[in-house]
Amino acid sequence: MNILEIAGEYNETHDLRPATRTIYLAAARALGRRFGEDFALEKLHNRDVLIWRKEILDSGLAKRSWNTYASHLKTLFQYAIKHDLLSMRQNPFTETSVVPPRKRKKTVPHEAINQGRSQLLRLQESERVSGKRSSITPAWFWLSVYETFHYTGIRLNSLLMMQRKDVCLKRKTINIRSESDKTHKEFVLPIPGPLYEHLDRLTAWADSLHFNETDQLFNVNRFSQHYKRDTMDINQIESMYKKLTTLVGTRMTPHRFRHTLATDLMQQADRNIHVAKALLNHSSIVTTMEYIETDPHQMRNVLEDRAAKMPKSLLARVDTSARLPQERLQKHLNQPMAVPALQSANAAGSFSQEAFDQLAEWISNGALPFASARRR
Repeated sequence: MNILEIAGEYNETHDLRPATRTIYLAAARALGRRFGEDFALEKLHNRDVLIWRKEILDSGLAKRSWNTYASHLKTLFQYAIKHDLLSMRQNPFTETSVVPPRKRKKTVPHEAINQGRSQLLRLQESERVSGKRSSITPAWFWLSVYETFHYTGIRLNSLLMMQRKDVCLKRKTINIRSESDKTHKEFVLPIPGPLYEHLDRLTAWADSLHFNETDQLFNVNRFSQHYKRDTMDINQIESMYKKLTTLVGTRMTPHRFRHTLATDLMQQADRNIHVAKALLNHSSIVTTMEYIETDPHQMRNVLEDRAAKMPKSLLARVDTSARLPQERLQKHLNQPMAVPALQSANAAGSFSQEAFDQLAEWISNGALPFASARRR
């Protein structure tokens, strides 16, 4: 069997989300491109994988992307070895991952969020007055998408898989079904006040268009004749955010809104990490902590408050008088050095005792200008 066939069988025999299935197939195709579709997988050695790793990292691929490939291919080989699909004993992808750099989570400044909202409101008004499509159309729909990501921090896939029945305006809740979330865990999101009016308008339009309970709620194709697709996908959302990024000048994505929400929650005076974990539907608090970006101003305030509470007797005092000799020495060093005028050597080629005495005095005075040394 080749790697694509193994990936296909693995996907068929496991209960995986569509996005996860796509990753396994993408990893299999990458291996096929490097070693060939008909390459005998039993001949693949760990050294070959390490050489491929160096090549692909040198080409500019991110370390996290390589780890994604490596972990999924390791799983496929492990499955094939266990079920005798491949006659090999060692998994060639064992110990092939790398340590990725830990970068700060990307957030969106609140000023940029307000600018994005203003741009969508402007486009919405333009469409209402002119009756013509704007660059982000229909603007009222995309404003609802924008505010949902901003106020709830919902995952992109969860929003795409949200059905009409999942939004209950009476209870002011959004039900996130287990099959639509990364953690495979069902939970309920509250609808905050500023978001209510947007979801009220969205569901009213959906009801007027006779949406069924199981129909995709956030489906721009149903609200505009400009689109011809049946369901809305990730590409349409990414396209909208790219256009908005151009208008505002600040990179925006749904996941950056998620980072921003986590950071905002943990900067509040009554912050509760367990509440943040529940809202973001994380499996562990450790994952929630990775989303939190510490404010440098907060860190400075903490250090200054600590310093203010310390007894003055414990504080180090700076002796400014110690700087004076150093400053005076530096001043002399910056002056052009003058070598003392020594008496000429005698006929035998040696210096007189007086010349040596002058030189010793010049050195003992720190190699200062000779005229200055004589004055001292």
